[in-house]
Amino acid sequence: MSQWEGKVAVITGAASGIGAGLARYCAGLGMNVVASDVDTAGLSQLQQELGGQGGVFQVMTVDVADASQLEQMAESIFTRFGEVNLLFNNAGVLVDGKSWERKLTDWRWSLDVNVMGVVHGINAFVPRMLAQGSPGRVVNTSSIGGLLGGGAYLAPYQGTKHMITAISESLYRELEMEEAPISASVLCPAEVATGIWESDRLRPGEQHNVLGSDGEKQMREAIAGGVAAGLDPDEFAGRVFEGIEAGRFWLLPQPEFKQLLQQRHDSILEESNPLSMAEMLDR
Repeated sequence: MSQWEGKVAVITGAASGIGAGLARYCAGLGMNVVASDVDTAGLSQLQQELGGQGGVFQVMTVDVADASQLEQMAESIFTRFGEVNLLFNNAGVLVDGKSWERKLTDWRWSLDVNVMGVVHGINAFVPRMLAQGSPGRVVNTSSIGGLLGGGAYLAPYQGTKHMITAISESLYRELEMEEAPISASVLCPAEVATGIWESDRLRPGEQHNVLGSDGEKQMREAIAGGVAAGLDPDEFAGRVFEGIEAGRFWLLPQPEFKQLLQQRHDSILEESNPLSMAEMLDR
């Protein structure tokens, strides 16, 4: 019997990519899973795939940018299950392009989903998890981009992910001081096969991001291609659980990227100018 069987997992951004991989993995462990997203079609497909597997599998259409929706979601889940053992604050979007050419609506969307979505999850769930009397863990999805330096044309995305890394470190320390078996982790994916580069599909057509230069377009094509060929989300989820079960705060399921992180830290300590991704890879 799995240590997770019958436990409760809540996953935001679960309709595709990493979130869907985590949902499938949790269901396979016999957990009760609540999968949420704004993508109702993706949730419906996931429910058709996983309904009847393991424990309870429930989907909820929730916009993490709306604090009241997260609060209602938490109230509903705790009324039904009485506890949450794993909270994956995973919903995220990506806007790329020259930072001074991104519309303020693009910046606000990135902040509202990537940062405030996590904050809303923390505010709605953590007080209830502290009171539940059973073990739990909050896993906030940052990115390898939330550890590395700001890449060209990625300011809205990487800026928000750096915030999630710092928020998660603070949350870990704060929970450590509480007399409850609740802890936190930060998840930093690198190249995982997800639809993050098609985030605009979730927005009205008039809000879709338009890149203005060949350099921006070439960068998007190169990185998006690498992501599309990245690690399978289900395999990635298995690696995530290895870290969770080991009690790690830093969840770095793709250790091959640690060398890039070392280069960034060395550059900071040497007070050298930021390296481009091409320069880091060349080294």
